[in-house]
Amino acid sequence: MVLYPINPHQEPVQRSKVISAWAAVLERQTLRADSYWLIAQPDHAALAGDLAVNFSSPDFPRLDDEVVRAVALHDAGWAEFDGGSECGSGTQVGHRPPPTPMRDGSGRPLSFLQVLPRDFVRAWENSIECASRGSPLGGLLVSGHFCRLAEHRMDSANDTCEDTDLIRSFLKAEKQRQGELMGRQERAQKEINQLIDILQFCDLLSLYLCCRARAEATFPQNIASSPVTVRREGEVCVLDPSPFAKGLSLGVAARRDPTSKTEANAVTLPLLIK
Repeated sequence: MVLYPINPHQEPVQRSKVISAWAAVLERQTLRADSYWLIAQPDHAALAGDLAVNFSSPDFPRLDDEVVRAVALHDAGWAEFDGGSECGSGTQVGHRPPPTPMRDGSGRPLSFLQVLPRDFVRAWENSIECASRGSPLGGLLVSGHFCRLAEHRMDSANDTCEDTDLIRSFLKAEKQRQGELMGRQERAQKEINQLIDILQFCDLLSLYLCCRARAEATFPQNIASSPVTVRREGEVCVLDPSPFAKGLSLGVAARRDPTSKTEANAVTLPLLIK
């Protein structure tokens, strides 16, 4: 789940310097609150696809339908854990009761950043399978995205030997899959790497929006003539440079945890971007 803390116990300290967009998301995922909006990973991915399809600035690449679909499905494999959109169907798991959120020892719902390797590797593999059914390119982009995350995890996390072996096996299997998928499409590796950068930019921007991060932040992906930064002007997220020639008004599905007897428990959170 992506956690949006409702009235957190303590807001982050205001800073005078720009931080990384990942740090801004991590900060929000660790805040404690009495209640949270929970955004399912497949719904966060669908929002990333909505961002990708609206790229319209000449300073950014225009994305074709195959790429947009891969972005929109990149976390579809989390549906068994989070609920949200069915893999590739455009329908909502909400037609049946959503899965019970995973929780830590205190009962707090787990952020996607706290999920253990045995679960996130399965979600990654299911996401890649889903994207591969859309197109070989989609499978390559989503596989490349998760291989980057796996390599970062290997370099930075203090996992058990068993978990490290699981992630290493994932990487080995995905390199084999990528070799097979490369032969079924025509784009060069350089272009594929650039498209993975775009997927990861849309992924990170969607996370920033979903968790209602407020820190002024910069994105690491090199997809425009200069690094993209984001800041808040009231409830509007302002990007500079922006992929969007005009402002966007989007939304993402969320459910309240714990449920309330007096307020709505399922909403579409409004998101304003320019």
